[in-house]
Parts: sequence; structure tokens; C-alpha cells
Amino acid sequence: MTYTNLYINGILSDITVENGIITNIADASTHDTNRAVALPTMANMHTHSAMTLLRSAGSGLPLFRWLNETILPAEKKLSPEDIYQGSKDACEEMLHTGTSAFNDMYFCIDKTILAAHQASMEGNISLSVTDADFDDSDKIVAQYMSAVETIQKLDNPYISTSISPHAIYTVSGKNLIYLADFAHEHNTLFHIHISETQKEREDCIRQHGVPPVIYLEKLGVLDKVGDRFIGAHALWLDPDEIKVLGDHNATVVHCPNSNLKLGSGYHFLYTELRDAGVNVTLGTDGCASSDNLDMIEAMKIMSLLQKGSRYDPSVLPAAEVFDIATKNGRKALHLPDNSIAVGNKAKFFTVDLDQRVFKGIDLDNSAPNELHSAFLNRLIYAANGEYITKTIC
Repeated sequence: MTYTNLYINGILSDITVENGIITNIADASTHDTNRAVALPTMANMHTHSAMTLLRSAGSGLPLFRWLNETILPAEKKLSPEDIYQGSKDACEEMLHTGTSAFNDMYFCIDKTILAAHQASMEGNISLSVTDADFDDSDKIVAQYMSAVETIQKLDNPYISTSISPHAIYTVSGKNLIYLADFAHEHNTLFHIHISETQKEREDCIRQHGVPPVIYLEKLGVLDKVGDRFIGAHALWLDPDEIKVLGDHNATVVHCPNSNLKLGSGYHFLYTELRDAGVNVTLGTDGCASSDNLDMIEAMKIMSLLQKGSRYDPSVLPAAEVFDIATKNGRKALHLPDNSIAVGNKAKFFTVDLDQRVFKGIDLDNSAPNELHSAFLNRLIYAANGEYITKTIC
């Protein structure tokens, strides 16, 4: 199939896709008025996909009350079929808004894996565990092996699985070490909520004498998992913690909408993390705290928070935050490059340029780089995922 009149990096082109692979990119054969922009799909690096079932639950509560009073009681009522349907809805929402890969953390993960496979999505689907689950550690391993077998039966090399500790306040040091050893042995990702709130940080210092990232370092977790460490939120960090994360080539995930909704904070140390060598990525979190899975909206909020908190409008421009949402995420998930190039799998979305927020962009008299920059600014700051016309996946 050939997709016509698409701007790729500001150049009007036709893209031919055969058996899911981009086989040709050529100058556009026609120059009619029906033109669109094509961009690589995004990677949502921290979410709980089945939480589409709990969208906006517990609004107005801070994290720990939200978790204990609303989310945990509701999750106890969810059946495996509920998890499948919630994950299926999440995959549809992510594809609709330009996301084709995600890093998930939940339970009944066989159902989420099936939903992701059926939607032709990629990513890591991890089993979330707490100390309560260690009453039967054999059951944890059995659930992991069941997920591995599900993936093998589906013959899908683009979906992986792992076991994820929920957080340092729900998993003991002993069990964190066990899970780090497990991740090392099975060469899996190590996905954990970390330094999400000031309370978590203060509690860790009071209980262990050091802040959360240093606590994990002292346990040996970071040495064991290295660049397969993915820390969700990472909002309350000091310079020593940032250095440790950089030294281990770790990944962190900024979830600005969720952090703002739950009142957890806003001053994410993006520049410091980037400069220390940390792979900074972007996520929405689950719909119970972020309310949607729209990565374009998340890019806007991330960029604006950096500009506002640093009193500098030049910080984190559109092109840079788009790389965070695409290239950095896929790097963390060890997924192949999905730039729009011959030989790559077709993983891109298109945006029609006749929509109102793109009016006034000079399509015919702009240099390619100027046109691409103008479009990215409109997409991220003036639009949202609903402006995406189609996702090719």
C-alpha cells in the first residue's frame, strides 16, 4: 500500500509499505491540497493499561489516600476478563493517539499481553508485585513463566515481560534484592515506582538513612540491573541520586499529568538528568491518575513545566520533547528504531494539515526544516492526540 502526500521531515513524499515494512519513500507523485505529516509513533513508558476501567477514580485525593482508599479496593473486584477488556480499550486509545509501544505494570498480565498482541502493539508487560505476593514466591515465578509462554505461543518478538516491584514502600529490601537477582538472571527490565512523592523520600531517609535511589544502590539493585532499570516518576531526587542513575545508564519516566493531578510535585529535574547520562522518557501513568493515555498532551505538559519552573522559554523545545517520547522510550524497551525510513517496520502516524490548528503554516514556501519545526510546535502546543488522523502499525 502507498500512502501519498505525506511530509516527512518537511519533504512531501509518498510512502510504500509492503508486509508491514517501508519499502520505498519517493517524492510525492501529486501535489493536491490533501496533505498530511507523518511522524514515528510514540512509546508510553509508564502506564497501567487496564486502569481505563478506573478512569478519574479518586479525583482530589493525594497519592497514598488515592491508592489505599480508592484504587486498591476497586482492583480487588477486577476479574481477568475485566483486565483484558480494560487493556484492550487502552491499546485502542493509545493507537488512536499515536502510541504503538508501552511499558505496563499490573496483574493478570497474560490478558494484557493478549490485548497488546491483538492490537499489533509493542512493549514490556510486567507483573506488579508487593510484599503481600511473597507469601507464595513460587506463584510469582509461575505467573511470570505463564506470561513468557503466552508470548512464545503468540510468536511475538516485540512484546516482552518482567516482574516489577511496585515501590520501595510496598516491597522490602530483601524482596527487592530477590527481584533484582531475578531480573539479572532472566535479562529483563526492572520497572519500579521511585521517588514519586516527598513523603516517600522523607520516609526512606528516616527508615534507611538515605534517599530512595541511594537505598536501591546500597541494596545492589542498580549494579545488578544496570541499564534495564526503569524508574517511574523520579520526581524527588538530589544530585547524588542523579549521578548514580547516570553512572548506571538508567532510565527514568516523567509522568507530568499524573504528578500534577495527585499533587505529587512538578519540578522534574530533566536537564540535570539528561546531562548526567540518564535516559529520560515520558509516560502518562494509568487513566485513574492521568485520566487519558494521550502522549501528545503529556509532551506539552512536560515541556511547559520545564519552561515555567526554570523561567526559560527556550528549555525543552518541541523537537527535543518529541525525541523523548519516541526514540528514548524505544531505546529503554530495547525495541528497533521506528524512524520513517526504508527497511524499517511501518510504525508511524499521520496528521491532516487542513485541521484548524495547522492553518497558516506555509506549506509551499517554507524550507523543510522550518516546515517540520512549525508543525511540531503546532502539534505539541496547540493540538492533542485527537488531531491524529490515522496510525499505521
